[in-house]
Amino acid sequence: MELRHFRYFVAVAEEHSFAQAARRLRVAQPALSKQIHDLETELGVTLFERLPRGVRLTPAGEAFLADARGTLEVAGRAMTSARSAGKNGASDLEFAHGELSVYSANIEDLLAAFRDAHPEAQVHVSSKSDADTYHALREGHVDVASVFIAQWPVAGFSALRIVDCTTKGVLLPANHPLAAQSSITLADLRNLTWLHSSPQRWPGFSRTIDEALRDRGLVPLRRRERPNETPSANVQIAAGEAWALASEEVAARYRATPTAIVYRPIIEPPIPCWIALVWRAKAPRLVHELVEVARALPTARP
Repeated sequence: MELRHFRYFVAVAEEHSFAQAARRLRVAQPALSKQIHDLETELGVTLFERLPRGVRLTPAGEAFLADARGTLEVAGRAMTSARSAGKNGASDLEFAHGELSVYSANIEDLLAAFRDAHPEAQVHVSSKSDADTYHALREGHVDVASVFIAQWPVAGFSALRIVDCTTKGVLLPANHPLAAQSSITLADLRNLTWLHSSPQRWPGFSRTIDEALRDRGLVPLRRRERPNETPSANVQIAAGEAWALASEEVAARYRATPTAIVYRPIIEPPIPCWIALVWRAKAPRLVHELVEVARALPTARP
């Protein structure tokens, strides 16, 4: 049994799909399937129940998942320790972020405040999908990251919510009949195209949003994956019968100045969402220093 078996198993368990896990790991699906089959053969148990669409953990798989994650975390800590020793004690912090949209200023302010408090620190910033970020955190390639989350707490990690991105409304074309209403019922959007976040970039987040819409009476009949860049997505809304979920922060510019797009609040309960800092429980000292700086932000909450 090798470390990659644990990595592949955790990816399939989190994605509920061999295909999605293969994309996340950037490996061929047949190779991934073979590795999981070899792991099951070595253990002498079936870890996944193969379904018509996706997979589900068996009881043996559920039991194995916690220890598999633990093994990856131990390996990650070992890599972090070796990396730190190899840098002769230099104060380096590996920070990752995903798409930030209108919230980039929050992360900019956080990192600037951290550098003011710890001028000796060398912060290395990388951009990843949230799925890749969790993988990099477990394996010690990243020390701490900012990610979008729609469920609290964050399973398997320590976390701090630093920005409230709760979805309270939608963006619509200004010339659509629904735009004449002061508020929108989500079910009224069923026949319009929903511009949604990429399941590959935000796998857990996307599933949670789907469930939240279903709980509020909406199963969109048409959907389209939105571009990574928010301005491009909003151009698609202005061009036709498409809509997107929006937080108060996203809505601000459309409230301030009339444009081809309007913001309308939804009647149903808001959909919770946050940007959070996420890190391993036994993270390097600088991570905890960054978290302390983040706790002082006016937007932060436990």
